[in-house]
Order: sequence, then C-alpha cells, then structure tokens
Amino acid sequence: MVYCTKTDAKDNSKVTYTDLGYATDVLYDTFLDSLIALACSIVDNYCCVPSGFFDAGGLAFSNQLYDYRYRWISLKYYPVLTLTKVEYNTQGYGLAASWSEIVSPDYIVKMDEGLLMLVNKSPAVEENSVRVSYTAGYSAVPSPIKHVAIQLCCNALHVILQRKISPIVRQDDLTLKVLSGDIFSRELRTVLGSYVRRNVVSA
Repeated sequence: MVYCTKTDAKDNSKVTYTDLGYATDVLYDTFLDSLIALACSIVDNYCCVPSGFFDAGGLAFSNQLYDYRYRWISLKYYPVLTLTKVEYNTQGYGLAASWSEIVSPDYIVKMDEGLLMLVNKSPAVEENSVRVSYTAGYSAVPSPIKHVAIQLCCNALHVILQRKISPIVRQDDLTLKVLSGDIFSRELRTVLGSYVRRNVVSA
C-alpha cells in the first residue's frame, strides 16, 4: 500500500532530515515509510475502501455474496478491472447452497459502475444468492489519490517542523504553540470526493 514515495514527500515538502533533527537520511527514510503508510491509511479510511485499494492493479475480492432482489446487482467496490467468476445458488430456502457458475453472455457487467445483471438465470432464493469474484480498483494509482497522499505527508512534516521551531507564546497564564493541527484539510477531502465508496445495496 504505497500511493506516493519518500522522494515525493521530500521533494514536495522541502523538509530534510537535518530539519527534523535526524542523524542520517536513512533514519529519516524509516520515519517517512511510517508516515506514508499513515497517509495512505487516511485516504483508504476516508474513501471507505480496504487497505491498498488504490494501488496499481487494484485489489482482488473472492466469493462476495450479494442479494438478488432487483434487476441490477451493485458490487461493493468499483470500478471493476476484471470479473473472474459469477455464480448463483440453485437451491431453495433451508437447503445448503449449491453454486452454479454463470458465463458470458448470461450476465452483463458495467465495469466502471460496478453493476452486474444476470441474464436468463434466476437464483432460487433472494438473500446471499449471487457470489462474485472480481478485481476492483485502478490500473495505476489515480493522480488525485497520489496528490492527496503527498499533501498529507507534506502537511504532517510541516506541522512537526513547526512544533520543533515555533516559539512558546505566553499571554497572561495562557500558553500557546503556534502550529496547525489538522493535516487533512477540507480541500483534500474535496479532492477525494469522487473516490468515496459508501456501502451500497442491490439496485
């Protein structure tokens, strides 16, 4: 799960290892590895996707169960890169599931929207009656995702640097640090807006 690199963080933040008090660049790199992991985690959590969803090549999902109640089945994650297998349950209520594979053209899939329709096939029950294995995500890390990951790292580095160098400001009995506390700005959240994947139901 790497949406940006240490070089991206260094080049864009202009913060060096000496700025933060590290003895060597190697120690700084170790810190940046953990910072990048944190930034990627923030992106994944905000977009409601599994860890590494935006990695190049996407993520594989096996045997995900879906209800068959409506014309289109909405896959949980999209866009879909490859559809590996589609199956439906041929057994009725109260019986152990028996899965039968469906092959094209007995299904239609809208890859970008993650929508699946069965053609000439009807499961015997509604709940958890369609099983799908597929890969969803992107062939390369989307540029907006990379941008946000880089900015999160840069913002964090600048906050850390600010804490290191900012003076203590005293006003009467009140002591304040001059720094910015939120690295995940409204602007960055807006950039991620179209990548948020909320829980969906079949539609």
